[in-house]
Amino acid sequence: MTESVMVMIPLLITFLSVLQISTGVMARAVSTNIVQGAAARIAIDGAAANEITPGSNVGSVDLPGGGTINIVSRQIHQVAISPLLPGGDNYEATGIAVSE
Repeated sequence: MTESVMVMIPLLITFLSVLQISTGVMARAVSTNIVQGAAARIAIDGAAANEITPGSNVGSVDLPGGGTINIVSRQIHQVAISPLLPGGDNYEATGIAVSE
């Protein structure tokens, strides 16, 4: 009985750590795609940023020949599911698009 518990605890920690890493990578990719899509939609439609991504920071830079560069960034917090990242994962997703 004791040996099985001594095997299960490290195995469970390893499984949760790998799960935390894989979900973190996937969440970063999905968040970046969502924010990039919002930046592209702002550039194409001229839609208001609050309609697309609430809580995002939106900036635009005018280009000398006409048009603008739209930059959308969003702070994201992912909850922890393993002891690997006890405070969770905090990162910023950024999307850039050019409108003419």
